[in-house]
Amino acid sequence: MSRWRRVHASAARTTVPRRLAARALLALALFCATLGTAHAQPLTVRIGEPTVAIASDAITGFNFGLAMAVVLNLEEFAAIDLRSLRYPPGNDADDRPLTRDMIDGLRINWQLLGEPDLHLVANFFEGPEHAVAAARYLRELGMEPRWWAVGNEPDLYPRNRMDPSWTAEVYCERFRELRAALEAELGAVVMTGPAVSGSRPGGLDYLREVITRCSDVIDVITWHVYPTDGTHSDEAALATSRQVGDEIRSVRTWLADPAINPLGFERSFELGITEFGLSWRTSNFRHLEDMVAALWLAEALGQMATLGLDLGQYFALQYMGGHGLIDRSGWVRHTYHVFAMLRGFGGVARHTAGGDERLGAYAADDGAALRVLLVNRSNEPIDVTLEADDLAPGLEVTTLDDAIFDADGGPRRTQQPASEPVHVPARAVVVVRGEP
Repeated sequence: MSRWRRVHASAARTTVPRRLAARALLALALFCATLGTAHAQPLTVRIGEPTVAIASDAITGFNFGLAMAVVLNLEEFAAIDLRSLRYPPGNDADDRPLTRDMIDGLRINWQLLGEPDLHLVANFFEGPEHAVAAARYLRELGMEPRWWAVGNEPDLYPRNRMDPSWTAEVYCERFRELRAALEAELGAVVMTGPAVSGSRPGGLDYLREVITRCSDVIDVITWHVYPTDGTHSDEAALATSRQVGDEIRSVRTWLADPAINPLGFERSFELGITEFGLSWRTSNFRHLEDMVAALWLAEALGQMATLGLDLGQYFALQYMGGHGLIDRSGWVRHTYHVFAMLRGFGGVARHTAGGDERLGAYAADDGAALRVLLVNRSNEPIDVTLEADDLAPGLEVTTLDDAIFDADGGPRRTQQPASEPVHVPARAVVVVRGEP
């Protein structure tokens, strides 16, 4: 056989397999396109009946420290409906005595921020007399706290203070002493505690023991939520957002159980998450100042509002390492915009149904406007058809994702008919507003 014939024969032998491969690839592409088309069909979210009242302090509070130069960002803070401050923030509450100078510094910032309600954390180790002295001075200045707490994250005392004697039993003893002293000085007070850490299961084990031992002297049961240290994958980190709602339901169950809460199962309690964020690691900025942090925060706030939490105080108002809505240079972070987008998210929660595991949906109705929070945790865009008996014909849609943030420095607002699906980009927070 000549060389030409050998080549021609070889080509003939490969032509059929190549054609089959091409057809197979075409069929696969068409199949994938069909899947993609099906996947891109709009999801339907149905907005139903009212469920619970949304507490005015559920998602409007922040931890504040004197290192925060709020005077430089008053316009930004005026836009987020700030209603309460927890002071001192975090471990600062127990690391140093609360002096008059510190209270004076607090007063200046408190006034600049519009005199929001104060949540004062008494130093656990200084004792009742120290708390009473602070209470007297605060009263002189006309800034009596709405809430009083006793120490910060006492479940960590044995480890952080290198002393295993700081047990839940000792915490309850000190709590009773401090409450009695404050009541003798001020009359009726509202006490919160025990503000356990985000450590799991240790923090919740300690909380449960405190409920058993001294719930009769605590008015607002509080704990902190920090599910990661900033090193998880984005997907794993975002999956932890459901922890917020799970823990709200668990604590309510404990409080109603006579075996767990023998001293107070017939009492009415408020619930507070007085520190929260995706990561506890202050020195690690990842998952504290990025879009993943904003997505997690939006999911957390949606659950806190619509599950009836009474007090939510984010950590923190301004820069404390990676924590805070605005950094030391004045750069406004993604998380700030989530709070700004949710300004006015109050009134009563409405039941939501539909969607899927990729999309969080939360609704609030204040009588003047229906708002729907949509959080897309997935890497694919989702179109959402909203259904409600009282949905307005026109909608304002506010959208935040990385691309919009990079282009505009904040969320983007558009108008559209309610009859059209709402476009929710991949990894995006969307707030839809209409009038009932």
